Amino acid sequence: MRLSLKGRIIVLLLILTFIPVTLYLYHYTAMKRKLLQDRVNLHTLYATSLVTKVELFLEKVISEASSSLSLYRNLGFSEEEMIWRVTGHVRGVFEGAFYSPEGILMASVSRERIDPDFDSFVDVRSDRRILGIYRTEYEEPFLRFVIPEFEDGLLKGYFVFSLDLSLFWQSVVSSKPGPDVEVFLTDTEGNILAFSDLRFPGVKRIPLRGGVYRSVITGVDVVGVHAKSENGEWVVVVEEPVTSVLAPMSEFQTKAVLAGSVFMTSAGIFAILVFLRIFRPLENLRNYIVSWERENMNRNVQAGDEVSELSQAFENLIRRLEEDRKLYSSLFENTLDGIIVFNVERRVIDVNRTILEQYKLRKEDLLGKSMADLIGEDLPLVSLFFAEKKVRLGEEIYCQLRQEILRIEDSVYILWRLKDVSQEKELKILLEQTAKLSLAGEIACSVAHQINNPLASIMGYAESIALSTSEEETRKKAEVIIRQAGKCAETVKKLLEVGKPFEGKPDYVKPEDITIEVINMLHPKAKRRGVRIEFGSSLNGEKIFTFPWQIEQVLINVVDNAIDACEGGGVVKVDLRKEGSNIVWRVVDTGKGIPKEEISKVFKPFYTTKRYGTGLGLPLAKRFVRNLGGDIRIHSEEGKGTTVEIMISGGQG
Repeated sequence: MRLSLKGRIIVLLLILTFIPVTLYLYHYTAMKRKLLQDRVNLHTLYATSLVTKVELFLEKVISEASSSLSLYRNLGFSEEEMIWRVTGHVRGVFEGAFYSPEGILMASVSRERIDPDFDSFVDVRSDRRILGIYRTEYEEPFLRFVIPEFEDGLLKGYFVFSLDLSLFWQSVVSSKPGPDVEVFLTDTEGNILAFSDLRFPGVKRIPLRGGVYRSVITGVDVVGVHAKSENGEWVVVVEEPVTSVLAPMSEFQTKAVLAGSVFMTSAGIFAILVFLRIFRPLENLRNYIVSWERENMNRNVQAGDEVSELSQAFENLIRRLEEDRKLYSSLFENTLDGIIVFNVERRVIDVNRTILEQYKLRKEDLLGKSMADLIGEDLPLVSLFFAEKKVRLGEEIYCQLRQEILRIEDSVYILWRLKDVSQEKELKILLEQTAKLSLAGEIACSVAHQINNPLASIMGYAESIALSTSEEETRKKAEVIIRQAGKCAETVKKLLEVGKPFEGKPDYVKPEDITIEVINMLHPKAKRRGVRIEFGSSLNGEKIFTFPWQIEQVLINVVDNAIDACEGGGVVKVDLRKEGSNIVWRVVDTGKGIPKEEISKVFKPFYTTKRYGTGLGLPLAKRFVRNLGGDIRIHSEEGKGTTVEIMISGGQG
């Protein structure tokens, strides 16, 4: 049987009458459980803190006793006088004794007993500071601790003091979480050592439990916890009556009754309003929405009552809106151009996925940023186009920017379409640099060829003069000409190598053989400078297919630089290994290193830090390595040395 809307509301009101009772029972149970659990957590923290305080206070008592003994010893008091004064000065310490290094009782003093009860012999030679827990003839527990006595660095004996645990416990428990909370100090078996007050002196032992249980001390249900010290010697037990914990529940019960009364009154008023004022407007609204959907969406709504028809009509409308939203969202997110949307205050309110993925950003990094943050200025509210505009998207990039103004009802939005032209700009710059370098290489080769012949004539005539003259001064000058012309010839040679294409043909070679040959070649120079060259390899004779002459030239330049960097001795380590399909040389020197700001310049032609260097060795090495399909990297730390890594790939033989 299908009920009308009025019938359903009547049934609903009848069901609602049971809600206050159900809510009351649920909240009462939940609040009770929460109050008990919160109190367990609170007492657990309190008990844990007391365990820590026991250790701290005990350490404080021992420290005070030790300090007092040192003071009285310096004043020249005897052992009996020292014990008497300590028992009067340190709170809770009521008696003490002095034992010889062999553990024989030498003297004892007590402020409570005429004849103190100390053993005539005690083994106190261990590192234990606590002898144990003892009880008086009245079954009152006390603790005995040991303080060794030294004189001129030699063990003179041991002081043993008794500490009243009741007074000690009162110092530890200076405050409690509540007036009804009971706190006890026990051993690991539950034997009570001290109470928070003196109301329960007859109880000697309690079980160590946790949660809600009936206390053997008060005989009522309590919320109890216990905590043990790290060394396991002390246990703190905290108990509080359940009635005290649940005291706030009485206020909740009063409020629950008041809320139930208000709810029932409101439900009655609501029923009257529903029947008198809601049904007719609801019927009119249903007729309007159903007719609108039939005309605009070509759908007929069929349901059981007025609310069901409204619900179905709204569901159809929302589904249509959601489909449109997904369509426009897909167009926004998947367009190839980056899109940024600003509000009229020129603040970013949305960006599409193209922007985020292309520049590795999160949407949160851009939302809220101003237009000035991105391009350094605020553009006017008109359509604009920039063929090239610098935009800050994590880093500065060059974009083609098209600005469009969107007016949706009464709101104005600014839409940017961005197309990255940074790569095109970099490619253009690279092409220009390549053309300049090509021209520079041609000029360098031409200059080198033009200089080479005059240099040969200069060196030849200088050598002839040096051999034919008998004057020492003339011969020295000729040798200077020969030496300086030789340096010029070396520079010319490297200029020719920079400008000329590769020579030779590839072959199967052992990288180890090439490396050893280079080391042998440079060994005399290293020996003259006091530099030790160390070589290690993990290739085990493996061959690669490459150009051996170019590799040899690269190694000569790198190792030679490493030797020059080790001024006045040092070590150059050459390590050869394989990483994946690459062969890697790692050349490490212990020289003075390269300043951080200079590392980027070492591969530039004619840059050198050597006194007589040409600045062409490393640029030539980099050119060879790059043409072999590899790479060369430099890591240096000023004052600690330099590491050069050479990586090339080649077919195995």
